[in-house]
Amino acid sequence: MLLTTHCPSRIHHVDTPPPTVTLLDLPPEIRTQIVSYLILSGSAITIHEPRFNRHSPPPLAKTLPRTMGPIPAPAPSTPPPEDIFTVGTTRLALLLTCRFLYHENWKTYYSRNTFFFSLSTLPPFLDAIPSRCRDQIRRLSFRMPYRHRHARIWQMLSTLKRLEELELWLHPPATARHSEWESCAWGVRDCERLRVLRIRREHGEGGTNEDAVLEKDKGVEEGINAFLRERLMERGRDFEGRKCSAMLVALEPREDLEA
Repeated sequence: MLLTTHCPSRIHHVDTPPPTVTLLDLPPEIRTQIVSYLILSGSAITIHEPRFNRHSPPPLAKTLPRTMGPIPAPAPSTPPPEDIFTVGTTRLALLLTCRFLYHENWKTYYSRNTFFFSLSTLPPFLDAIPSRCRDQIRRLSFRMPYRHRHARIWQMLSTLKRLEELELWLHPPATARHSEWESCAWGVRDCERLRVLRIRREHGEGGTNEDAVLEKDKGVEEGINAFLRERLMERGRDFEGRKCSAMLVALEPREDLEA
């Protein structure tokens, strides 16, 4: 008995190209997860120069201060160094290629990343990006200057309407001044949405007062965070009180209905 099998004709058409699936063809939840791997950083994104506006072309390599010049881009055959992706516009490169991807993910980039600034980069950054992007920043790390312009810095930080987590890098313990702790204590009061403050110190050469300064940093940090938690709880109680008052007003009998 002779057995024959019939194969579908499409198997023999080897020249038929497989269907192509682009990033935009994927379901939104899968596409968003893929893009998040590219635009979110596990460490703070260091801003080195004011080339963060979405209208500016993304740099090919990390750019250092002007006096040092740019680092040449590595050859394609060599793996790039880890810090080449610390420039903000490099992570934005994918979003800058497509208007749809940009509008779908720009909030994720600004709200879920931590940005690291110094006094020379924060003002131009805030001036360069649109206000809608500035209002999405929630995590920020900042290197405080030595003793000067602290009031100006806190004034700029208070303009970030959704800033929730702030990390301050202070100078080595040998140069510590009480004005640093005092500026932190009154500066956080103007940051309405701030929840957590972390105080860090740059490493110094050591000294007799280093342990005392670090202990003071810890005490100031704990005191400020206690104030922030209490302020948050008070706002929660105020909100609940207003909500209960609104419910009581809604439950009050109305004369027009009784009549």
